[in-house]
Formats: sequence, C-alpha cells, structure tokens
Amino acid sequence: MSKLQTAAEIIVVARPEAELRVARGAAPAGAAAAGVSSLGRLLKSSKCALEPLFGATEERVASWVSPGVRAAAPEHPDPATFYALRGDLSNHEKLIEGLLNEPSVLGAYYKPPGEPPEMERPKPRDAMPDAPLDMAPAPTPNFEARQGYLDAAPGGIDARFGWTKTGGRGDGVRIIDLEWGWNFSHEDLLAASGGLLDGANAADTDHGTAVLGVIGGDVNGFGVTGIAPNANLSSISFVSNSSAQAIRKAADRLGAGDIILLEIHRPGPAATGSGQFGYIAIEWWPDDFAAILYATSRGIIVVEAAGNGSQNLDAAVYGTRPAGFPSGWRNPFNRANAQCGAILVGAGAPPPGTHGRSHGADRSRLDFSNYGAAVDVQGWGREVTTTGRSWGVADLHNGGGNAWYTDQFSGTSSASPVVVGACAVMQGWLRASGKPLLTSVGARDHFRACGSIQQDEPGRPATQRIGRRPDLRALHARLYPKLAVKDAKDVVKEVKELKEKDLKERKELKELKEKDTKERKELVKEHKELKEKERKEIVEKQLEKRLEKGLEGGGLRGRAAPDAAPPAGIAERLEALEAAVTGLITLVQGQAQGAHFIEPDSRPDVGSDVYGLGDPEDGP
Repeated sequence: MSKLQTAAEIIVVARPEAELRVARGAAPAGAAAAGVSSLGRLLKSSKCALEPLFGATEERVASWVSPGVRAAAPEHPDPATFYALRGDLSNHEKLIEGLLNEPSVLGAYYKPPGEPPEMERPKPRDAMPDAPLDMAPAPTPNFEARQGYLDAAPGGIDARFGWTKTGGRGDGVRIIDLEWGWNFSHEDLLAASGGLLDGANAADTDHGTAVLGVIGGDVNGFGVTGIAPNANLSSISFVSNSSAQAIRKAADRLGAGDIILLEIHRPGPAATGSGQFGYIAIEWWPDDFAAILYATSRGIIVVEAAGNGSQNLDAAVYGTRPAGFPSGWRNPFNRANAQCGAILVGAGAPPPGTHGRSHGADRSRLDFSNYGAAVDVQGWGREVTTTGRSWGVADLHNGGGNAWYTDQFSGTSSASPVVVGACAVMQGWLRASGKPLLTSVGARDHFRACGSIQQDEPGRPATQRIGRRPDLRALHARLYPKLAVKDAKDVVKEVKELKEKDLKERKELKELKEKDTKERKELVKEHKELKEKERKEIVEKQLEKRLEKGLEGGGLRGRAAPDAAPPAGIAERLEALEAAVTGLITLVQGQAQGAHFIEPDSRPDVGSDVYGLGDPEDGP
C-alpha cells in the first residue's frame, strides 16, 4: 500500500485584538499596525504567507461561528483567528520560533502528517490470483456469512435486528468519509454512492473502499452487505485539503443528524518514529478541535478514530500544553475539560476463531488501540470482511479492481465505520418514526450506557477503556422504551403460549402412549386366547380320533389288542367297553399332569409362525 498522508502544516493562531484581516493571497493588515507590519516582514523574509484556515477572511469565518461553538469551549481560540502558513516549511522549528515572538501571534505549532489508522496484516497472506486474461472472472460469492460484525450481540452489533425496524438500513442519512481515496465504481458500492465531493482522489483507493463497504455495501446477493446500505455515502479528500479544512467543508454540506467519519490519526507527543506507536486522535490539535466543534454544534455526528498508537490517553503527557499551542488550549482527552463532541472509537478483538484466527478475548482491547477515559465505544479492529483490499492484498476474492474483497481490514480504521453504521441505523429509525435525531453527544452517551461490555485479556485488562461494543437491539430498547416494554410483554405472552402448547402436546403424547399400551395388552390377551383356543380344539380333535380308534379297535392306538377273540355275549362286550373307557381316562389324567398323549411324530406344529403371531411373552 502506498503511503497516504496529509501534508505537514504550521498553524498560526492570531490574537483577536490584532485583527489581522488577512485575505487569501494578500499580506496581513489590521488595526494593530505595528505588530502586523512586523509579522508581514517575517513572512516576506521566509517566503511564506498566511491563509485563513476556515474561510476567505476573518469576517467570513466569524459569520458562521455560532454562539453554541463559543459557549461549548469559551477558552478555546475563536475559529476566525486560525491561519495556515503556506510556503517552504522544511525549517519549521525556526519559523515557529519567529512566529511566537510576534506580538500579534497567540500560538504557532507544527502538525505532523496524518495517516489512515489501519494496522498491518497480522500474518502474511497471498492475494487471490487474477483470472487469466482469456477467462471471465469468477462470479463474486456472497460473503455476508463472514461479516460477523453484523451478527447478534455480543459477537456483533446485531445489524440484522436493526434492519427489521422501519428506516433501519440508514434511510435518509448522509455520511461523508474524510480520508484519501475511494473506488466508487466497485461492484458492491453502486446503489447509494454520492461520490467524491471535494479534493483529489488518491491513486491508492484500498482503504477508503474498505471503509465504504463496511458502512454501505449494496444489498444485491453477492459480496458484502453494509450495516446501513441505504445511507448516502460520499467523501472529501485530504489529498488537497488539510484535516481541519476538510471537516469544515463536510459540515457545510451536511445537516443535523448526518454523519462525518474521520479516518485519520497522527503522531502525538509520545511518538517514537517506530511504526504507528504514539499516534493519537486528531482532536488533540487546536485547529482540528475547532473544526470538529463547528460540525457537532450544527447537530452533525462526528465519529473519530482513537488511533493505533498503543497509548493511554489519560497519561500526563497529553495534559501538558505543547510549546506553541495557544494559552487557552485544554487537553480534550480529559473529559472535565471543554469537549468538541466527537465519538472516539477504540479497536476491540472479534470473537476468537473468526476466520480461523484469534486475537484475544472477544471485545478485549487490541494491543495497538489507544485507550482511556475519553474513548467512548469500540468496533471490530481485526477480521473485518469488506470491499477492496487490505494493504494491497485482495485475500478474499480477486475479480479485478472493481471486485476486490478482503476479510482482514483492521485497526481503528475498521472499528470506526462499524460505529458509523450503528449511528446511521439509529438515525434511520428516528427519522422514520418522526422522533428527534441524535446529536453527536447524544449518540456518544447512548454508546457509553448501552452495549456489550469490554472484556479482560492478559496484559490488556478492561480497565484500559475502549468502551462497549454497540448492540442495536439494546439501543432500540433504550430509544423506544415503551416499545421495549410492549415487546417484552409480547415475549412473555409468547413464552406462556409456547409452554401451554408444550404441556398440551405432552398430555396428548401421554394419552397416545397409554392408548398404545392398552392396545398392546389387548392384542397380547387376544393372542393368548387364540392360541389357547387352537390348542384346545386340537386336543379335542385328537381325543375324539383316539377315542374313536380305541372304541373301534377295542383299545387305544399304540397299545396291543387283546389276544382273545372279541366277546360274543352282551356281558363280555360291556366288560370290554368298560376297560377301554378306563384306559382313556388314564390317558387324559396323564395329559393333565404333563404327559403328551400324541406321539412325537404325529404332533401338529402349533408354533407362533403358524398363526403369524409372536411369542405372547414378548408382547406385540
């Protein structure tokens, strides 16, 4: 990724009584003639010029500074007194020293270049290969399932719940992203694009494209889906605007309830020059503070990256006024001092295992994120799936420049658009229901009071505050308490009905089981009775046959007939019949005691298979 930076600046704060009245491109002139003349000579010798930072002249700037701005920070310098020094700033220390010796100058300070607050990739990963030139790129899959930040709390912000409410896709909300470059021709950023409003578009568009995808990726069945896809997304570039000027221009294009996103951080007083260590939120610099205050005083929500400098913003170094800052400056990271009203966003870890990687306990502070009492809320700082590339790598899908996707967007860069999306969803609800829209301070208060609580991680305890993760379901209940009570009653009613239904089904099931058991018992009984009947019938038939044979033969089968000739007389025949009956009685008595009167070879098969029934002892 190429180096994206704002230009270094020297900011001059004039004393109000000097009334410099410097117009763009003109020499200073004012009531304090001697002091102004001295300043003019210094500028001429340095081949530099002063330019009003926020407007063409002091009078023009004073005309838009509202009483609310002055009341919010009475000790802070009037925005009309801020100037940018244009020219060769290479010897900035000598220039600042000379400026601070001028009687008409209240302050003069150097602003180092600002950069996007994106962290480098945690692990090297190759880009997805380009499609061969003679082949069409593969169709873009739907990556919404990889966008865990859309999921229900606590893992995500529950954007899908937000979409179920009228206006919950950011309807009617305008958002301006302030940074360097964007690809507004990306296949997934076409529906609600407002384009570049001011400044030049950088050649490197990866960072801005990734930001836009998180907030407003189109609803089209492929790629990603933004948190607030119906919001209008546009941009103003830092390529040809200073950070303070870009904020002022964005505020002038928006109205109450709209949103500005500041995707920038810069080296603070603790920066070492090693990577992003010591980088902090830009509101610490007086001119940026004044610009943000101008925006928030107009009812615009300003979401600001806290920075990736691994800094404790409560540290004493941030409360020490740097040489050159105007005497009225107070540390804005100390919430007891005057506030510009921006929502400060830290970077939290996603749920462990997201995309097969872990960065610590869910919602714990990522090691690079700044922290402290001033940080209001957190967003995902790793594993954010979105449009574009991460550090020049299209690791998720490479369908060409308009179809690049990544799932490793990171830093307070990725955390901040998650919070912007949550703000847009809430504003969409409120706008649709005719309720007053949130101010920046109002939204900040809701985030501080409501959401998924920050978690501990060894070496990064929750006392290192980055705030809660937004929970849109809980925020909706907070914004609509009466509806929340109704919803709760509906849930209780539904649970009661489900329990009653469950009890009814259990009762019916019990009755069915009892009926089944009864039928089984009846079937077993019927089976036994049938077998007994069959056995009885067989026995009776066998007895009849046996008796018949015995009578005919003068005895029973299997016994020898008498050797004597049949009796001829009646008395003899009666005696023979009596002997046969006696033998038959003996046989029946033997059967009753367990003996079988039928020879084995002559016994019929009366097993269960003959009747198609199982063993009655086994049941049906």
